[in-house]
Amino acid sequence: MPKIKSAVFCVGWFASLVVCASELTVYGDWRVQVIPEPASIEAYTSPNNSSTFGLYCQKNQCVFYLHDALRCQPGLVSPVLMSSVNASASLTIQCTEVHDKTFRILDPFVTVLNTIKQGGVVSFAMPLQNGTFGITVYSLQGSDAAIKRALYEAAQSKQNAPATPPTMPPSDKAIPGSQKIEEIKI
Repeated sequence: MPKIKSAVFCVGWFASLVVCASELTVYGDWRVQVIPEPASIEAYTSPNNSSTFGLYCQKNQCVFYLHDALRCQPGLVSPVLMSSVNASASLTIQCTEVHDKTFRILDPFVTVLNTIKQGGVVSFAMPLQNGTFGITVYSLQGSDAAIKRALYEAAQSKQNAPATPPTMPPSDKAIPGSQKIEEIKI
């Protein structure tokens, strides 16, 4: 699969400006972005730049997320239906802030990962306030390579991170719906 690498500048979500050098690699319809500050890795697809579905890893945690223009109240948990060519599942989605970014985190992690492995497309149906469902569809072309690359980069950054003295408490609590890198089976 062709890969395109380039250096880009990042702009954070919701008008918070984050300028950083990063590496962007393209795999089919998916992109992998390695961001030095804060040290994070993201594999995502964004058809028409209207919404995003992806995997976000920082420190020892990874989450699958959706991001769109809909307002999201931190802490709010709601149901979501996920469907692909060969699988479907009922999930929860929780609105969570992670380092000044708002994510709609999909849970359970393993169910999302196993559905992505099927390939093709994946769609999500979420109830809207007006009583209808919002449906988004994402291509999975390139997702396997992009997610493997993101997980590899996340594991590498974890190995290269300076050791924290045992007397220091962990700086970040677990993100709801997250999976530890070492527990993810591809």
